Amino acid sequence: MSRLPRHTGTVILTRRAFDVERAFSGNGIFCMAQVSLKDVSKVYPGGVEAVRSFSLDVEDGEFVVLVGPSGCGKSTTLRMIAGLEEVTQGEISIGDRVVNDVPPKDRDIAMVFQNYALYPHMTVYKNMAFGLKLRRYPKDEIETRVREAARILEIEELLNRKPKALSGGERQRVALGRAIVRDPRVFLFDEPLSNLDAMLRVQMRAEIEKLHTRLGTTMIYVTHDQVEAMTMGDRIVVMLDGAVQQIATPSELYKNPVNRFVAGFIGSPPMNFLEGRLVSVEGALRFEFDTGEAHLDVHESHRSALEAHAGQEVLLGIRPEDLLENAAQTPVPGRSLTTTVEMVEPLGAETYLYLSAGGRPVTGRVHADVLPAVASTHVVDLDLAKAHYFDPSSGEAIV
Repeated sequence: MSRLPRHTGTVILTRRAFDVERAFSGNGIFCMAQVSLKDVSKVYPGGVEAVRSFSLDVEDGEFVVLVGPSGCGKSTTLRMIAGLEEVTQGEISIGDRVVNDVPPKDRDIAMVFQNYALYPHMTVYKNMAFGLKLRRYPKDEIETRVREAARILEIEELLNRKPKALSGGERQRVALGRAIVRDPRVFLFDEPLSNLDAMLRVQMRAEIEKLHTRLGTTMIYVTHDQVEAMTMGDRIVVMLDGAVQQIATPSELYKNPVNRFVAGFIGSPPMNFLEGRLVSVEGALRFEFDTGEAHLDVHESHRSALEAHAGQEVLLGIRPEDLLENAAQTPVPGRSLTTTVEMVEPLGAETYLYLSAGGRPVTGRVHADVLPAVASTHVVDLDLAKAHYFDPSSGEAIV
Protein backbone atom coordinates (compact mmCIF):
# COMPACT_ATOMS: atom_id res chain seq x y z
CA MET A 1 0.00 0.00 0.00
CA SER A 2 0.98 3.63 -0.38
CA ARG A 3 0.64 6.85 1.46
CA LEU A 4 0.57 10.51 0.67
CA PRO A 5 2.27 13.06 2.82
CA ARG A 6 0.40 15.22 5.16
CA HIS A 7 0.71 18.95 5.01
CA THR A 8 1.52 21.90 7.14
CA GLY A 9 -0.91 24.74 7.61
CA THR A 10 -4.61 24.82 8.37
CA VAL A 11 -7.47 23.04 6.67
CA ILE A 12 -7.31 25.72 3.97
CA LEU A 13 -4.83 24.59 1.33
CA THR A 14 -1.94 27.00 0.85
CA ARG A 15 0.65 27.20 -1.90
CA ARG A 16 3.16 25.89 0.65
CA ALA A 17 1.04 22.79 1.26
CA PHE A 18 0.79 22.20 -2.48
CA ASP A 19 4.57 22.49 -2.81
CA VAL A 20 5.10 20.04 0.04
CA GLU A 21 2.78 17.55 -1.66
CA ARG A 22 4.70 17.85 -4.89
CA ALA A 23 7.97 17.43 -3.01
CA PHE A 24 6.88 13.98 -1.84
CA SER A 25 5.32 12.86 -5.12
CA GLY A 26 8.32 11.42 -6.93
CA ASN A 27 9.07 7.79 -7.67
CA GLY A 28 10.77 5.73 -4.96
CA ILE A 29 14.29 4.48 -5.70
CA PHE A 30 15.31 2.48 -2.63
CA CYS A 31 14.89 -1.22 -1.95
CA MET A 32 15.52 -1.26 1.78
CA ALA A 33 13.81 0.73 4.51
CA GLN A 34 16.63 1.12 7.03
CA VAL A 35 17.30 4.71 8.03
CA SER A 36 20.71 5.70 9.35
CA LEU A 37 21.88 9.02 10.79
CA LYS A 38 25.57 9.44 11.55
CA ASP A 39 26.74 12.45 13.59
CA VAL A 40 24.04 14.64 12.05
CA SER A 41 23.97 18.29 13.13
CA LYS A 42 21.85 21.28 12.17
CA VAL A 43 23.09 24.81 12.78
CA TYR A 44 20.90 27.76 11.80
CA PRO A 45 22.19 31.24 10.86
CA GLY A 46 23.47 33.01 13.94
CA GLY A 47 25.04 29.85 15.29
CA VAL A 48 21.84 28.35 16.74
CA GLU A 49 22.57 24.62 17.06
CA ALA A 50 19.24 22.81 16.81
CA VAL A 51 20.63 19.27 16.56
CA ARG A 52 24.03 18.07 17.78
CA SER A 53 25.85 14.92 16.65
CA PHE A 54 22.68 12.85 16.29
CA SER A 55 23.31 9.18 15.47
CA LEU A 56 20.63 6.52 15.04
CA ASP A 57 20.12 3.32 13.07
CA VAL A 58 16.47 2.45 12.41
CA GLU A 59 15.93 -1.13 11.27
CA ASP A 60 13.69 -2.20 8.42
CA GLY A 61 10.09 -2.27 9.71
CA GLU A 62 10.94 -0.73 13.07
CA PHE A 63 8.77 1.88 14.82
CA VAL A 64 11.05 4.46 16.44
CA VAL A 65 9.77 7.45 18.43
CA LEU A 66 11.68 10.69 18.99
CA VAL A 67 10.51 12.31 22.21
CA GLY A 68 11.50 15.34 24.23
CA PRO A 69 10.34 18.79 25.32
CA SER A 70 9.55 21.57 22.87
CA GLY A 71 12.65 22.91 21.17
CA CYS A 72 14.76 19.79 21.73
CA GLY A 73 15.38 19.27 17.98
CA LYS A 74 13.17 16.25 17.32
CA SER A 75 11.09 17.83 14.52
CA THR A 76 14.20 19.33 12.94
CA THR A 77 15.74 15.86 12.89
CA LEU A 78 12.64 14.45 11.20
CA ARG A 79 12.63 17.23 8.63
CA MET A 80 16.27 16.51 7.80
CA ILE A 81 15.37 12.86 7.18
CA ALA A 82 12.56 14.05 4.91
CA GLY A 83 14.82 16.48 3.05
CA LEU A 84 12.87 19.55 4.16
CA GLU A 85 15.90 20.82 6.12
CA GLU A 86 19.49 20.75 4.92
CA VAL A 87 22.03 18.84 6.99
CA THR A 88 24.80 21.07 8.31
CA GLN A 89 27.07 18.16 9.16
CA GLY A 90 26.86 14.37 9.13
CA GLU A 91 25.23 11.79 6.91
CA ILE A 92 21.70 10.46 6.42
CA SER A 93 21.10 7.19 4.58
CA ILE A 94 17.87 5.50 3.52
CA GLY A 95 18.54 1.96 2.50
CA ASP A 96 22.04 1.78 1.03
CA ARG A 97 22.02 5.33 -0.35
CA VAL A 98 23.23 8.58 1.25
CA VAL A 99 20.40 11.07 0.76
CA ASN A 100 21.90 14.34 1.99
CA ASP A 101 21.58 15.81 -1.49
CA VAL A 102 18.59 13.76 -2.69
CA PRO A 103 15.37 15.80 -3.07
CA PRO A 104 12.37 14.77 -0.93
CA LYS A 105 10.46 13.34 -3.89
CA ASP A 106 13.20 10.79 -4.51
CA ARG A 107 13.60 9.58 -0.92
CA ASP A 108 10.54 7.27 -1.07
CA ILE A 109 9.15 8.56 2.20
CA ALA A 110 5.77 9.93 3.24
CA MET A 111 5.42 12.55 5.94
CA VAL A 112 2.39 13.26 8.11
CA PHE A 113 2.50 16.68 9.76
CA GLN A 114 0.86 18.10 12.85
CA ASN A 115 -1.68 20.16 10.93
CA TYR A 116 -3.45 18.25 8.16
CA ALA A 117 -4.11 20.54 5.17
CA LEU A 118 -6.84 18.89 3.17
CA TYR A 119 -7.99 20.45 -0.07
CA PRO A 120 -11.36 21.97 0.95
CA HIS A 121 -12.87 21.83 -2.55
CA MET A 122 -12.00 18.15 -3.04
CA THR A 123 -13.77 15.06 -1.75
CA VAL A 124 -11.94 12.64 0.52
CA TYR A 125 -11.37 10.38 -2.46
CA LYS A 126 -9.80 13.16 -4.51
CA ASN A 127 -7.69 14.31 -1.56
CA MET A 128 -6.28 10.80 -1.20
CA ALA A 129 -5.80 10.36 -4.94
CA PHE A 130 -4.22 13.73 -5.66
CA GLY A 131 -0.59 12.77 -5.07
CA LEU A 132 -0.93 9.68 -7.22
CA LYS A 133 -2.35 11.81 -10.03
CA LEU A 134 0.70 14.07 -9.76
CA ARG A 135 2.82 10.97 -10.25
CA ARG A 136 0.69 9.95 -13.28
CA TYR A 137 -0.46 6.64 -11.87
CA PRO A 138 -3.00 4.78 -14.03
CA LYS A 139 -6.60 5.50 -13.10
CA ASP A 140 -7.37 1.90 -12.15
CA GLU A 141 -4.34 1.70 -9.86
CA ILE A 142 -5.33 4.97 -8.16
CA GLU A 143 -8.79 3.50 -7.61
CA THR A 144 -7.34 0.32 -6.10
CA ARG A 145 -4.94 2.14 -3.80
CA VAL A 146 -7.46 4.67 -2.52
CA ARG A 147 -10.13 2.04 -1.91
CA GLU A 148 -7.70 -0.22 -0.08
CA ALA A 149 -6.39 2.63 2.10
CA ALA A 150 -9.97 3.67 2.90
CA ARG A 151 -10.76 0.08 3.86
CA ILE A 152 -7.73 -0.15 6.16
CA LEU A 153 -8.68 3.13 7.86
CA GLU A 154 -12.41 2.36 7.87
CA ILE A 155 -13.32 5.57 6.05
CA GLU A 156 -14.97 4.06 2.98
CA GLU A 157 -18.25 5.82 3.78
CA LEU A 158 -16.43 9.19 3.82
CA LEU A 159 -14.95 9.07 0.32
CA ASN A 160 -17.59 11.35 -1.22
CA ARG A 161 -17.56 13.92 1.59
CA LYS A 162 -15.57 17.12 1.73
CA PRO A 163 -13.30 18.10 4.66
CA LYS A 164 -15.77 20.56 6.18
CA ALA A 165 -18.15 17.64 6.79
CA LEU A 166 -15.55 15.63 8.75
CA SER A 167 -14.65 15.56 12.42
CA GLY A 168 -11.07 16.11 13.56
CA GLY A 169 -10.47 12.39 13.89
CA GLU A 170 -11.91 11.72 10.43
CA ARG A 171 -9.69 14.40 8.90
CA GLN A 172 -6.71 12.79 10.58
CA ARG A 173 -7.63 9.43 9.07
CA VAL A 174 -7.85 11.03 5.65
CA ALA A 175 -4.40 12.57 6.16
CA LEU A 176 -3.10 9.11 7.04
CA GLY A 177 -4.81 7.74 3.95
CA ARG A 178 -3.02 10.24 1.74
CA ALA A 179 0.21 8.85 3.11
CA ILE A 180 -0.79 5.18 2.87
CA VAL A 181 -1.68 5.33 -0.84
CA ARG A 182 1.89 6.34 -1.64
CA ASP A 183 3.23 3.00 -0.37
CA PRO A 184 6.48 4.59 0.87
CA ARG A 185 9.47 2.75 2.33
CA VAL A 186 9.43 5.03 5.37
CA PHE A 187 6.67 6.93 7.19
CA LEU A 188 7.58 10.08 9.09
CA PHE A 189 5.09 11.44 11.64
CA ASP A 190 5.52 14.91 13.15
CA GLU A 191 3.19 15.15 16.19
CA PRO A 192 0.19 14.02 14.10
CA LEU A 193 -2.20 13.70 17.07
CA SER A 194 -1.53 16.90 18.95
CA ASN A 195 -4.64 18.66 17.57
CA LEU A 196 -7.02 15.92 18.71
CA ASP A 197 -8.84 15.64 22.01
CA ALA A 198 -7.71 13.11 24.61
CA MET A 199 -10.08 10.31 23.62
CA LEU A 200 -9.35 10.66 19.92
CA ARG A 201 -5.61 10.67 20.63
CA VAL A 202 -5.91 7.28 22.31
CA GLN A 203 -8.00 5.92 19.43
CA MET A 204 -5.63 7.23 16.76
CA ARG A 205 -2.59 5.89 18.63
CA ALA A 206 -4.15 2.48 18.39
CA GLU A 207 -4.94 3.00 14.69
CA ILE A 208 -1.35 3.95 13.87
CA GLU A 209 -0.02 0.98 15.82
CA LYS A 210 -2.38 -1.33 13.92
CA LEU A 211 -1.24 0.23 10.64
CA HIS A 212 2.37 -0.44 11.53
CA THR A 213 1.61 -4.08 12.33
CA ARG A 214 -0.42 -4.46 9.17
CA LEU A 215 1.91 -2.72 6.73
CA GLY A 216 5.26 -3.58 8.30
CA THR A 217 6.72 -0.28 7.10
CA THR A 218 9.52 1.59 8.85
CA MET A 219 8.05 4.43 10.90
CA ILE A 220 9.72 7.34 12.69
CA TYR A 221 7.37 9.28 14.94
CA VAL A 222 7.94 12.58 16.73
CA THR A 223 6.03 13.58 19.86
CA HIS A 224 6.46 15.60 23.05
CA ASP A 225 4.06 13.23 24.82
CA GLN A 226 5.97 10.55 26.71
CA VAL A 227 2.81 8.43 27.07
CA GLU A 228 2.54 8.28 23.26
CA ALA A 229 6.20 7.38 23.06
CA MET A 230 5.96 4.61 25.66
CA THR A 231 2.86 3.01 24.16
CA MET A 232 3.85 3.17 20.48
CA GLY A 233 7.58 2.80 19.99
CA ASP A 234 9.68 -0.34 19.52
CA ARG A 235 12.49 1.96 20.60
CA ILE A 236 12.48 5.50 21.91
CA VAL A 237 15.02 8.27 21.37
CA VAL A 238 14.92 10.78 24.24
CA MET A 239 16.27 14.20 23.25
CA LEU A 240 17.19 17.37 25.13
CA ASP A 241 18.74 20.58 23.78
CA GLY A 242 19.43 19.01 20.39
CA ALA A 243 21.28 15.99 21.78
CA VAL A 244 20.35 12.34 22.26
CA GLN A 245 20.07 11.42 25.93
CA GLN A 246 19.19 7.74 25.60
CA ILE A 247 18.01 5.26 22.96
CA ALA A 248 16.26 2.19 24.33
CA THR A 249 13.07 0.15 24.46
CA PRO A 250 10.23 1.63 26.54
CA SER A 251 10.85 -0.91 29.30
CA GLU A 252 14.59 -0.23 29.43
CA LEU A 253 14.05 3.53 29.54
CA TYR A 254 11.63 3.19 32.41
CA LYS A 255 13.66 0.72 34.44
CA ASN A 256 17.18 1.94 33.68
CA PRO A 257 17.30 5.65 32.80
CA VAL A 258 20.85 6.84 32.15
CA ASN A 259 20.39 10.24 33.76
CA ARG A 260 18.06 12.37 35.84
CA PHE A 261 16.45 14.03 32.83
CA VAL A 262 15.37 10.72 31.28
CA ALA A 263 14.23 9.43 34.68
CA GLY A 264 12.09 12.51 35.25
CA PHE A 265 10.76 12.81 31.70
CA ILE A 266 9.70 9.20 31.23
CA GLY A 267 6.88 8.10 33.51
CA SER A 268 3.62 9.67 34.64
CA PRO A 269 3.51 10.95 37.32
CA PRO A 270 7.24 11.62 37.10
CA MET A 271 9.88 10.09 39.34
CA ASN A 272 10.41 11.60 42.79
CA PHE A 273 13.89 12.95 43.60
CA LEU A 274 15.18 13.21 47.16
CA GLU A 275 18.39 15.04 48.08
CA GLY A 276 20.73 13.51 50.61
CA ARG A 277 24.05 11.86 51.35
CA LEU A 278 25.32 8.29 51.43
CA VAL A 279 26.76 7.37 54.81
CA SER A 280 28.45 4.16 55.94
CA VAL A 281 27.27 3.13 59.43
CA GLU A 282 28.62 -0.03 61.06
CA GLY A 283 29.16 -1.76 57.75
CA ALA A 284 25.75 -0.73 56.37
CA LEU A 285 25.11 1.97 53.78
CA ARG A 286 22.42 4.58 54.41
CA PHE A 287 20.87 7.44 52.52
CA GLU A 288 20.53 10.33 54.98
CA PHE A 289 18.47 13.41 54.21
CA ASP A 290 20.32 16.73 54.28
CA THR A 291 18.12 17.88 57.14
CA GLY A 292 19.15 14.81 59.16
CA GLU A 293 15.61 13.99 60.27
CA ALA A 294 15.52 10.47 58.83
CA HIS A 295 17.43 7.89 56.83
CA LEU A 296 16.71 5.16 54.30
CA ASP A 297 18.66 1.91 54.11
CA VAL A 298 20.38 1.23 50.80
CA HIS A 299 19.11 -2.06 49.38
CA GLU A 300 21.61 -4.90 49.32
CA SER A 301 21.44 -5.11 45.51
CA HIS A 302 22.75 -1.52 45.25
CA ARG A 303 25.53 -1.63 47.84
CA SER A 304 28.45 -2.62 45.63
CA ALA A 305 27.68 0.13 43.09
CA LEU A 306 27.25 2.80 45.78
CA GLU A 307 30.01 1.98 48.27
CA ALA A 308 32.53 4.15 46.40
CA HIS A 309 30.16 7.12 46.86
CA ALA A 310 29.95 6.87 50.66
CA GLY A 311 30.25 10.34 52.18
CA GLN A 312 29.03 11.99 48.97
CA GLU A 313 25.81 13.76 48.13
CA VAL A 314 23.45 11.90 45.81
CA LEU A 315 19.92 12.11 44.47
CA LEU A 316 17.65 9.20 45.31
CA GLY A 317 14.97 8.62 42.68
CA ILE A 318 11.82 6.63 43.43
CA ARG A 319 8.82 6.16 41.16
CA PRO A 320 5.34 7.01 42.50
CA GLU A 321 4.17 3.39 42.31
CA ASP A 322 7.12 2.36 44.52
CA LEU A 323 5.68 4.33 47.44
CA LEU A 324 3.80 1.58 49.25
CA GLU A 325 1.01 1.81 51.78
CA ASN A 326 2.07 1.35 55.39
CA ALA A 327 -0.97 -0.54 56.69
CA ALA A 328 -0.23 0.19 60.36
CA GLN A 329 0.69 3.82 59.66
CA THR A 330 3.70 3.25 61.89
CA PRO A 331 7.11 4.29 60.46
CA VAL A 332 9.64 1.52 59.89
CA PRO A 333 13.19 2.89 60.41
CA GLY A 334 15.20 2.85 57.22
CA ARG A 335 12.23 2.19 54.98
CA SER A 336 9.45 4.70 55.69
CA LEU A 337 8.68 8.36 55.12
CA THR A 338 6.30 10.31 57.33
CA THR A 339 4.54 12.84 55.12
CA THR A 340 1.81 15.44 55.12
CA VAL A 341 -0.99 15.04 52.58
CA GLU A 342 -1.17 18.10 50.30
CA MET A 343 -3.69 16.86 47.72
CA VAL A 344 -5.54 13.66 46.81
CA GLU A 345 -6.57 12.77 43.24
CA PRO A 346 -8.88 9.74 43.01
CA LEU A 347 -8.79 8.46 39.41
CA GLY A 348 -11.09 5.48 39.69
CA ALA A 349 -8.62 2.65 39.19
CA GLU A 350 -5.94 4.30 41.34
CA THR A 351 -5.24 7.34 43.49
CA TYR A 352 -2.48 9.94 43.20
CA LEU A 353 -1.21 11.30 46.50
CA TYR A 354 0.66 14.59 46.53
CA LEU A 355 2.66 14.59 49.74
CA SER A 356 5.24 16.69 51.56
CA ALA A 357 8.12 14.96 53.33
CA GLY A 358 10.16 17.42 55.34
CA GLY A 359 9.26 20.18 52.89
CA ARG A 360 10.10 18.01 49.87
CA PRO A 361 7.26 17.23 47.40
CA VAL A 362 6.64 13.52 46.91
CA THR A 363 4.03 11.89 44.67
CA GLY A 364 2.56 8.45 45.26
CA ARG A 365 0.44 6.28 43.00
CA VAL A 366 -1.55 3.95 45.23
CA HIS A 367 -4.65 1.75 45.34
CA ALA A 368 -7.95 3.44 44.59
CA ASP A 369 -9.23 2.78 48.11
CA VAL A 370 -6.44 4.83 49.72
CA LEU A 371 -8.02 8.25 50.34
CA PRO A 372 -6.30 10.02 53.25
CA ALA A 373 -7.59 13.39 54.41
CA VAL A 374 -5.84 16.51 53.17
CA ALA A 375 -3.45 17.95 55.80
CA SER A 376 -3.30 14.59 57.61
CA THR A 377 -0.09 12.74 58.43
CA HIS A 378 0.47 9.75 56.16
CA VAL A 379 3.22 7.12 56.40
CA VAL A 380 4.45 5.44 53.22
CA ASP A 381 7.05 2.70 52.79
CA LEU A 382 9.55 2.82 49.92
CA ASP A 383 10.40 -0.18 47.76
CA LEU A 384 14.12 0.59 47.94
CA ALA A 385 15.06 -2.34 45.71
CA LYS A 386 13.62 -0.21 42.89
CA ALA A 387 15.32 3.03 43.91
CA HIS A 388 17.65 4.91 41.53
CA TYR A 389 20.66 7.00 42.50
CA PHE A 390 22.05 9.92 40.50
CA ASP A 391 25.06 12.19 40.69
CA PRO A 392 23.57 15.59 41.70
CA SER A 393 26.14 17.53 39.65
CA SER A 394 26.16 15.68 36.33
CA GLY A 395 22.73 14.08 36.64
CA GLU A 396 24.23 10.78 35.47
CA ALA A 397 22.86 7.56 36.93
CA ILE A 398 25.02 5.77 39.47
CA VAL A 399 22.66 2.82 39.80
